[in-house]
Amino acid sequence: MKTNGDTAAAYPIRAVERVCDILDVLQRSRDGASLSDVAEVTELPKSSAYRYLTALEARRYVERDPVNNVYRLGLAFRPQNTRQIEAVIAQAKPHLERLRDKLGETTNMGLLDGTQIVHTVVVESKEMLRLAARVGDRGSVHATALGKAIAAELPEDRVRAILAAHEMERFTSRTITSADRFLEELKQVRQDGYGVDDCENQPDGRCVAVALQGIPFPCGISVSAPAGRLPSEKVDAVAKQLRRVAMQLVRDHHTTA
Repeated sequence: MKTNGDTAAAYPIRAVERVCDILDVLQRSRDGASLSDVAEVTELPKSSAYRYLTALEARRYVERDPVNNVYRLGLAFRPQNTRQIEAVIAQAKPHLERLRDKLGETTNMGLLDGTQIVHTVVVESKEMLRLAARVGDRGSVHATALGKAIAAELPEDRVRAILAAHEMERFTSRTITSADRFLEELKQVRQDGYGVDDCENQPDGRCVAVALQGIPFPCGISVSAPAGRLPSEKVDAVAKQLRRVAMQLVRDHHTTA
């Protein structure tokens, strides 16, 4: 005679199977899966697939790229400790708000998620014309200041693997598209103590970033602005202020860890 447990095992909950199917699709999709992809694999109507994805997104098991409208595995599946990530995010926001108010420009925190940089905190400038990503937006390591600052802290073989996983797309005439050239750039980043996106991701955007050294996952903070308001001669001064904030964040983390 079957017990209740045997019956449950024989008749698995269909909703759980569908969630597992969705997560399997996203795990196999390096560049993300569309709503149509998910609906096709799970044999769900698009409206039902969307409800599943929305529920998973609310729990951070899934995240949606607002530009390309594709879904990927979210923060909950990162190999790092999610609670530590959330703690650093919470600690970073007030520091970045104060820095935004001081500089008048957008401040950010981003971390390395697989082979891309994902924005986890964005404190937008109050200027009408501003340079700002959105939380959850992803950027290429080779064309972002955060990518450079974080990559400079990684072993060369890992950096090469990251660059090989994605085509080094040319976003502007200044974008670095050679792995060897990028590794040379990282030598300068280590020497300076900060990375610069010098109109490499957007034609009129400049960004300065420093890595958060001593945090148990690869991450950094940055300031981004239209190039006219952040000229090259101001970069070093902005980087110094970023380093002060970074040191305070690391101290806060170790105090509360």
